[in-house]
Amino acid sequence: MAKVFNLEIYTPERVFFKGEVESLIINTHSGEIGILYHTLPLVTTLQSGVMRILQNGKWMEAANTMGFVEVSRDVVTVLTDSAVWPHEVDINSVSDEIDELDERKRKAKSLEEYKMAKAQLAIQFAKLKITHRDN
Repeated sequence: MAKVFNLEIYTPERVFFKGEVESLIINTHSGEIGILYHTLPLVTTLQSGVMRILQNGKWMEAANTMGFVEVSRDVVTVLTDSAVWPHEVDINSVSDEIDELDERKRKAKSLEEYKMAKAQLAIQFAKLKITHRDN
């Protein structure tokens, strides 16, 4: 039997996920990292993208925005502004949002506006990515 750890994922609106898992793969500033049972304690930033969760031998994917991850002895806690499962994504809304953000990025008058649009685009592309995977 695979060794498991407790994973808790919170957004401001809800408890997104809570349960025992075998693995968590997330995006950080340093790149993609995997968390397994008895990983050393860690606090890191979470980048927008796709997080993958292995539970009962089955991989699940969710799109997430930026946040923080804390790995402690008993639990891994993820705090993110937003997280969605593939079935929660409205493809038409995402496509419209991508078009709007692409235009906003193109017309940005400052580096800050450009970077904000680029960050928002990353989460929209992550949403599209999880809806087009064959699991």
